[in-house]
Amino acid sequence: MMLLFYTILSLFLIIAPFYYFLCIFKYMKKSGRYILYLCTSLSIVTILLKVLLKPSFDLWFNIVSFYILCSFLLMLCLLIYQLWCHIFKQSFQKWILFICVFISIFTTGIGYYSHFHKEITHYNILIHKETSLDSLNIAFISDIHIGSGTTPQDIQNLVKKLNQKQYDLVCLGGDIFDESSSIDRIHQALQILSTIHSQYGIIAIDGNHEKYISLSTRELYQKYNITYLNENFVCIDGLFNIIGREDVSYHSSHSIEDICQNMDSSLPTIVLDHNPQRYQENLEIADLQLSGHTHAGQVFPGSIITGLIYDNDYGLLTNQDQSLIVSSGFGSWGYPIRLLTHCEYIEVHVSF
Repeated sequence: MMLLFYTILSLFLIIAPFYYFLCIFKYMKKSGRYILYLCTSLSIVTILLKVLLKPSFDLWFNIVSFYILCSFLLMLCLLIYQLWCHIFKQSFQKWILFICVFISIFTTGIGYYSHFHKEITHYNILIHKETSLDSLNIAFISDIHIGSGTTPQDIQNLVKKLNQKQYDLVCLGGDIFDESSSIDRIHQALQILSTIHSQYGIIAIDGNHEKYISLSTRELYQKYNITYLNENFVCIDGLFNIIGREDVSYHSSHSIEDICQNMDSSLPTIVLDHNPQRYQENLEIADLQLSGHTHAGQVFPGSIITGLIYDNDYGLLTNQDQSLIVSSGFGSWGYPIRLLTHCEYIEVHVSF
């Protein structure tokens, strides 16, 4: 279903500007029309190939995506200008076209930069429980979306940074893969991620996109020595607990109390839950919850929508002695673009 949505959305982003440009520029020269036909055809073929075959043509996909997004944004700019002319009874000025072209290219360029420029966001958290540890340094990475603009080289660069910082624990918060991830890319990414060095290992949960592609993540993660938690918990060396929740899209019948029946709740407890929607439920057990999923809206004004849906769609939310941290994600879904949001991984320094 998600793949069908992506295909329909992409075709709309391509075809709508195509027909609009043909209508508004009725007297376009033949050479201009041929270029428009060619760019539109190449865009459609690229998207269909990506959906059906999932080839590894990152550079070509990024170039075509840039054209698709630029064209759609240019159409929106011109539509707004046309509406302005209609309301205020003004004639269409051709020089405005160049301003609209500049706005569309500049905005898309900023969006691409925001996607490919990965940030590290730091949080200091105090958990009001005792353990023999003084502190714990956690790296939390969610929403990598291998294939949607995130390449194996991006993963390699991420692992290099993680190993330089030597985190105590590394957590993968779901949507590592999506509909654009070929099986070869999945294995390649996991092979790279398995080289992360951390004292207490790597722990992973599923997101909604792993469900959409029916990925057997348990077997995959076990093959690459990554601990997979699914409606389960693990106690790390008797020092702290980590609970892994199944994404809400799976509609699990387990409650947080069912999962933690034999857990020592006097120990500090960290919950990994891809979607922050169940924050209030997890509060009963969690001292710290780490989530992703929202992308902080990814493209403005999406951030307004996610802000209305979730108690916390990005950043840190504290409630008494509990904390929720929501990451905007390391990658982007669909197209490699961010507007007024950024790509990141999170480092959390936990004191006890």
